[in-house]
Amino acid sequence: MSVYLVDYENVYIEGLQGMECLTPSDKLHIFYTQNRCGLTFQLYEQLIACQAEVKLNEVAVSLKNNDPVKNALDMQLIMYAGYLIGLEKTDTIYIVSKDKDFQLGTEFYEKFLYNENITLKIIPDILSAFQPEPALEKIPDISNQEEKKFILDTAENMMEETMISAVKSAIATIDNPAPSANATIPVLSLDNSSPLFTVQYHNTVRNLLGKSSDEETVNRLCEIISVSNTLVDFNNALARYYHDGQSAKQVYHKFKPRFQDLRHLSRAGRKTP
Repeated sequence: MSVYLVDYENVYIEGLQGMECLTPSDKLHIFYTQNRCGLTFQLYEQLIACQAEVKLNEVAVSLKNNDPVKNALDMQLIMYAGYLIGLEKTDTIYIVSKDKDFQLGTEFYEKFLYNENITLKIIPDILSAFQPEPALEKIPDISNQEEKKFILDTAENMMEETMISAVKSAIATIDNPAPSANATIPVLSLDNSSPLFTVQYHNTVRNLLGKSSDEETVNRLCEIISVSNTLVDFNNALARYYHDGQSAKQVYHKFKPRFQDLRHLSRAGRKTP
């Protein structure tokens, strides 16, 4: 089920384009004020024909003392979005608006309220929800020599003997690959008897990846984030670890908003020799 929260004061009639694509399982909430509440006969007919559950929400723009409140509609709309997130009964919540201030709300959600089962998006009109997202631009992989130098420099800077050993093993595999058509460059592996990361970091990665993820995948993601200095490095490492581009893309978008925070967490609990 998808819920569409329309900032009618911002997008007006144009924001309702694509309303005919909605299904009976969807819900359409139109937030409006007396400042802008125009309704054409054509739009009225479209609302009647719409298969989704439609609700018109007139919101207040001033307090009891009649002083107008700036961004009054936005505050009430985003509060309702938070209410829906708490209910956990919808898959996707769309905020239909061109107001860039709503991006603060989505960033807050990704940082403090993130739920892997709920997607919160901002779109300029309803039709945009049914158009394919632009494909993630493929970032060219670096050469073997560049990759080997990057891995060695990173490991030596961290002064981790176990990491250096794993890196040298990985480089040996690059130089002398096994005779297999499906051979892939290995991802760094750590000795489980000597953990390098804090429980907080490990659990944060697990929660973002999905609580049902196996321990090996969680550990690999912890390692990949730790040695990735930039999002480009992170994307390349995911492309090598996952065998299909779709899985790598999904994981990349899950971790992208928290990448820098996770980098700090991965450093916080590291052992020193």
